[in-house]
Amino acid sequence: MTVTVSCIIPTHARPDFLSEALESVIRQSQPPEEIIVVSDVDDDATEQLCRSMAEQGSVPVSYLRNASVGGASGSRNAGAAKATGEVFAFLDDDDKWKPDYLATALGELRPGVDGVATWIQMFRGDQVAAGLEIAPGLEARRAASENPGVTGSNFIVRRAPFEAIGGFDEKLLVKNDGDFFFRFLLAGFSYAVNARADVLQRKHSSGQLTGRTEFRARGLEAYLAKHRAVLTLADRRSIRLSASRIRFHAATSRPAKIKQLMLGALNSSPGSLLSSVRGRSTKDFWITEGFGTGSKG
Repeated sequence: MTVTVSCIIPTHARPDFLSEALESVIRQSQPPEEIIVVSDVDDDATEQLCRSMAEQGSVPVSYLRNASVGGASGSRNAGAAKATGEVFAFLDDDDKWKPDYLATALGELRPGVDGVATWIQMFRGDQVAAGLEIAPGLEARRAASENPGVTGSNFIVRRAPFEAIGGFDEKLLVKNDGDFFFRFLLAGFSYAVNARADVLQRKHSSGQLTGRTEFRARGLEAYLAKHRAVLTLADRRSIRLSASRIRFHAATSRPAKIKQLMLGALNSSPGSLLSSVRGRSTKDFWITEGFGTGSKG
């Protein structure tokens, strides 16, 4: 059975990246019925870009200015409220889809399946590396403290489950994609996996929320506070460790770094230390520190 699809792209004053994202959607072998670009700031360049894309006529493109707070979450929710499709396909403005992404993901959206997660390939310029590779059939507890592989660019979801869990949490300005998937699983919804790296996740230094900043650390703590009642002790320690790692890298003084090392040690396990050592050679280039490795939100 054919379903209608709405592609929703939150954006924040990045028309150059957005242009590539839009091109990747328009050139899908099975394009969506509509593309809705939602900006959380006034942006004439982005509005003009959307108008230009719409004039090409191959896929309807609309521009929406979201005046409410809530960052990418608010923009995704605003786009979903305007969308007409039965399925929502979200894409961050700095990422891209390979040409068969939608066709392959929709092929996995069989009756009884509520969403589909696709494997990711990271890129920076001409360099590429394997990204998140979500496993099938995960229980909610496996997505509690660490994002198992769902971002704002690689998950399609039916309208009904999206609305049932209230969309994205606009109070969480970071870790909102992991939070969405965790609540999706807690509510008993099911997902399938497209085990092809059909989503291209860009790594750059232009305002990614996974940066090693106090803003990111506080966002993780907000997520912990929200879900404390259902998180295990190990989950809580993992999140606190991630926050300490971020603050260690963000610290500008030796005493501040030592403090975060001590806090991190209190929340470390042999497994977490070994994992950190194993990933050190490539982590700084590809992945910024913090749980939800490789995830943007």
